[in-house]
Amino acid sequence: MPIATSILLASFLGPTAAAQEPTPEPPPATESAAPASRPRHMPMEVNFRGRYMSVPDSILDVWFFNEDDEGANPFKRPSVRMHALGVEYVLKPRPANWIFYYEYISSDLDEGYWDDVEEPAQHDDGDWVKPEDLGLHALGFNYAHEVDATDPGRDVWLSFLFGAGLGVGFVTGEMTTWHPGGNESVDSGCRLEDPAYLRKETCAPDDTKRIPGVLPIVDLTASARITFAERANLRIDAGIHDMLYVGGALGGVF
Repeated sequence: MPIATSILLASFLGPTAAAQEPTPEPPPATESAAPASRPRHMPMEVNFRGRYMSVPDSILDVWFFNEDDEGANPFKRPSVRMHALGVEYVLKPRPANWIFYYEYISSDLDEGYWDDVEEPAQHDDGDWVKPEDLGLHALGFNYAHEVDATDPGRDVWLSFLFGAGLGVGFVTGEMTTWHPGGNESVDSGCRLEDPAYLRKETCAPDDTKRIPGVLPIVDLTASARITFAERANLRIDAGIHDMLYVGGALGGVF
């Protein structure tokens, strides 16, 4: 009897006990790791630029007479004006901007009479100078520090840049010159008693002004730049580029 009872209990409790054993839970599903976002590449620009350069008359007055000076000859002193057109390649590891450029600077200098300031004044001892295809091929670089004026996360935003740089210019053309007749550089025998502004009418040029073939270029610049959705930009510049200048640049961002 005990044996029969044991068999009966085992047959009754066995399935129940097995049913009470906990079912192992499946391992939690692992979330697939999100792909690492690629860091944004350093922005770059390619721009076309133009500049208007000049030497103010107030500075030239220190060294040369003009037509409105007392006792001066009635010849307007030429104005020193130049235009520059070029291209830029810009690296922008913000807030730095590294600007590499090439440009051609064309001279708007007219021919005219240059009468140097001296005491006592001698208004007939100046030179008559005529520029011939005068220009400059320039290569250089600038560093500019950028300061955001509006939120750069917007589609259109404004920033300011302040910087400096160096370059080198290769001079083309020459400056044909007539000296006054009594000048030691005159050896043509033509109108030896006359000033340069009369000699230039009938005499051959005496020589050309000596201009170094290579000139240094020094830059100090302040700019305002508008960026359009990191696709294009417009920049307004002012400062010193061996002369005082104003200008601008327009190009693409990539």
